[in-house]
Amino acid sequence: MYIRIVKSKQRGKVYQSVQIAESVREPGVKNPRTKIIAHLGQVDKLKEKDVDNIINGLCKAIGRPARDDFAVDYAKDFGHIWSIVQIWKHLRIGLVLERHAKKSGAEFDLPQHILLMAANRLCDPRSKLGLLAWLEGVYFPGVDGEQVEYHHLMRAMDWLISQKDSIERELAQEHIDLFNKDSLDLVFYDITSTYFEGDKSISAEDIRAYGYSRDHRPDRRQIVIGMVITPEGIPLCHHVFSGNTVDKTTVAMVVKDLKDRFGIRRAVVVGDRGMLSDDNLDALLTEEFGYVVAHPLRRNNAVRDFIKASRKDLDHSEEAEEQFTENVCQGVKFVMAYDPARAAQVRRHRMEAITKADALIKDVKARLRRSREGRQRGRPLTQEGALFQIRDYLKKRDLLRYYELSLADNGGVSVRADRKTRKWEDLIDGKLVVECTELDLPPKDVIARYKDLQTIERGFRSLKSTLELRPVYHWSEQRIRAHVFICVLALMVERYMSLTLAPLSISASRALDKLQQIKAGQAKLHGMAVPVLTRVEEEHRAIYTQLEISFPKIKSL
Repeated sequence: MYIRIVKSKQRGKVYQSVQIAESVREPGVKNPRTKIIAHLGQVDKLKEKDVDNIINGLCKAIGRPARDDFAVDYAKDFGHIWSIVQIWKHLRIGLVLERHAKKSGAEFDLPQHILLMAANRLCDPRSKLGLLAWLEGVYFPGVDGEQVEYHHLMRAMDWLISQKDSIERELAQEHIDLFNKDSLDLVFYDITSTYFEGDKSISAEDIRAYGYSRDHRPDRRQIVIGMVITPEGIPLCHHVFSGNTVDKTTVAMVVKDLKDRFGIRRAVVVGDRGMLSDDNLDALLTEEFGYVVAHPLRRNNAVRDFIKASRKDLDHSEEAEEQFTENVCQGVKFVMAYDPARAAQVRRHRMEAITKADALIKDVKARLRRSREGRQRGRPLTQEGALFQIRDYLKKRDLLRYYELSLADNGGVSVRADRKTRKWEDLIDGKLVVECTELDLPPKDVIARYKDLQTIERGFRSLKSTLELRPVYHWSEQRIRAHVFICVLALMVERYMSLTLAPLSISASRALDKLQQIKAGQAKLHGMAVPVLTRVEEEHRAIYTQLEISFPKIKSL
């Protein structure tokens, strides 16, 4: 049976009537005929109450609950939480935490509290007090938000950081088994910093210190974070250093840690030349570790000679494909990649910037000349002021090296193009030079390994943006370290999601936003409380399927 709307026209006016009808087939007749079961009257005369009464009457007639007997009490965000919990299990983070928690003797669920804090970093980063308010709006399986207490979160953090070395070691082994069944022969290492607002509880030996800020905040105390990441983008381990730690001083300690704590006897470390100094490279070789390191193209004589010697072997036409050349010297290999299209693009942008700079320089020199002649309106421009304006403009746009500036004897400003520098820039456009110990590795693969260093850079961006490592709402060294560890655990989930969802061209944060649309709630049916779940749409199903996790389900609230 079905509802049928029938239109009829009388005296020039159209009427619509509601009927209950069904299709009936009669023997010997090809097409079914419509049988009218009941006439319910005209559409414009049917009231909402009448419709409800009809629906409820039909429901009661077949034993279903009437509309008035069903009401949703509340609904909370759930779909994104479900995905995080399932990935947490898949990465075996919960399993490792539970093994350690058995020895703790804690009267509350330590691993569950760590999961809550990591999930909050992924969904809606807040302070630990803010997390309690966040729990009011999400459904977390097996968690009663009203029973989660602030001091338990703090104790869970203290427990986590006390077990850091062994937890990281066990997680590393689990992830090697998951992602790299043979061995871990390639790791990426880089460092970043994060600063603090204010000087609360600062002590003489405080880990928060002034140092080189990658956030361009030298006026703020900071900590330095070093992170080792697998080729799949999963953090293997991390280290928190004092804010005044110099990058290159961390490498030897990290390499020793990889051997002593993780049992890694042979690996290739990928990093930037600013961090892998000559002493660090020697330390890597001493520990029988290999390396892939990029070289600056402007301050290294060996690189200059290599580039000049390779010039004749390259096709510099803009239409040419990317090219590779290599040179083995004293047991290491130098590899150069050259992308003509990229070179042309860089050169074009540089010339546009220089053209704009030349116009600015011409304008400043004209104003200076008018000031000297007494024809400049407003405040006169001095010789030193003109030089400062030109230098400041060039410095902010990274153009200062292309010019030679000085005060002229005639009271003007001397600005000349640095021809030697510009010629060298034209030569290095589109080039990347990498040094490595892997002599048997093809040049293209060497460059690919270095470019994979972007994986760790994406991880640091996620730490600072999606997971909001900063601001840090803790002041003691123990809690600061624990906060960073929780963010790294969350990063493991985020990087796995990003890696797995790549075929769908959707980021982890975007996927979590989409899955948040799925709500879990409680409804009243005949006076009884029953769990309910909103519809899982096709877009949600595609994300869950790609992540290889089951669709969400709830048994009770």
